[in-house]
Amino acid sequence: MNHEYGLSSNQTKENMFLGFAKKSKKKAQNKNLRSSIEEAEYIVLVGSETGNTRSITEGFVNGLVSEGEKVVMDELDHYTNYPNAKHLIIFTSSFGDGDAPGNATQFEELLNKVTPAQNLKFSVVGFGSTVYPNFCQFAIDVDGWLEGHPSFTRATPLVKINEQSRQEFRSWLSLWNQSMQMEVELQMSKDRKKRLKYLPFKLVERSDLNSDDTLVLRFKPQKKVKFQSGDLINITPESSSRPRQYSVAKVNDDVVLSVKRHSHGLCSQFLAGLEVGDTIEAAMEKNPKFHFPAEAPSIWMIANGTGIAPYLGMLKENTGALIQLTWGGRTTESFDCYKTYIQEAYDFNRIEAYEVVLSREGERQYVQDALRQQEEKVAQLFDEGGTVMICGSMAMQEEVLQVMDEITIAKLDLPLSAFQETGQVLKDCY
Repeated sequence: MNHEYGLSSNQTKENMFLGFAKKSKKKAQNKNLRSSIEEAEYIVLVGSETGNTRSITEGFVNGLVSEGEKVVMDELDHYTNYPNAKHLIIFTSSFGDGDAPGNATQFEELLNKVTPAQNLKFSVVGFGSTVYPNFCQFAIDVDGWLEGHPSFTRATPLVKINEQSRQEFRSWLSLWNQSMQMEVELQMSKDRKKRLKYLPFKLVERSDLNSDDTLVLRFKPQKKVKFQSGDLINITPESSSRPRQYSVAKVNDDVVLSVKRHSHGLCSQFLAGLEVGDTIEAAMEKNPKFHFPAEAPSIWMIANGTGIAPYLGMLKENTGALIQLTWGGRTTESFDCYKTYIQEAYDFNRIEAYEVVLSREGERQYVQDALRQQEEKVAQLFDEGGTVMICGSMAMQEEVLQVMDEITIAKLDLPLSAFQETGQVLKDCY
């Protein structure tokens, strides 16, 4: 059920991955953990015309190897029977007008001929550019072939990555790790590690855990640090060496983030156990592709769960844009820990309207359902140069993108990719 509140009348990116790819590769070679086709449990296939996608794939594969997994990496046209395989992960670009890259032209035929020894879980990641109308079309085709094949079961939704975006790849890896209950790490380059400066942050306020095991934390930096709402905070929990990232809000120079406590989540358990007055070491990281679009005439902020966090600070930056927020959660109580921030923004005319879409109460809808019911408003926003921001789960993001694509095609005779290319769609999902 929708609850309405406060309605008023009124290719150079390749080098981003080379650092962790090279470092991870060295680690993998030292351990000599690459497996044979006969013993590999993880099969990672790549479709690449220029080599960019291969570099990214290497980084992921070496992350798996570093975790001690049995992995084979190969080209899509070398697909065969993998007797011990349990997972198939495909990274592929498209070529020309959405066609297969040079090393993937035989994959469909092989898929129809070769019967896997056992059922496999699959994930597909597409790489391309929204400049082209058939953005990631070959990845879409591959995903459809696997979806319709009786020997494959989906592990994660299809994800399409624009211009080799490290941010979007980070989001996919987070989703994949959650699905697999793993902690595959892509090694950062030395330069990036140097840029991350760890500082003390003192917890000055925290909400109680709600029925969804979610809370809001507010930290005060103990040293001067520059950041904006939408930037990322890197936090390394106790008994771990890998930092976790959270999208944050800047509220009166404090860092505000929202965390859902997971039963097996080292960092979420660590953060949920903090008390006011505790101090942690953390590092801020710029995330410029998800900053408040100050020049946009109108902004539609879309989130589910803890994805609302950066918006709590962004609303304070608004000086004139027409903003509406659509947030999805389970119950009315789920929204309570955020409501004070949103209501304050409404009281100061920084937001025009907000709606809460609930999946466990009333009509039991999701965010994408709310968008379908507002087709004219979605189309008008894009047509008038407005911006859509999406923050939350990758599953929600993919549903929302699909719905908006259907709307822009039907109402504006343009695919959503046309508006992504003009910077009217900003995403930070995980």
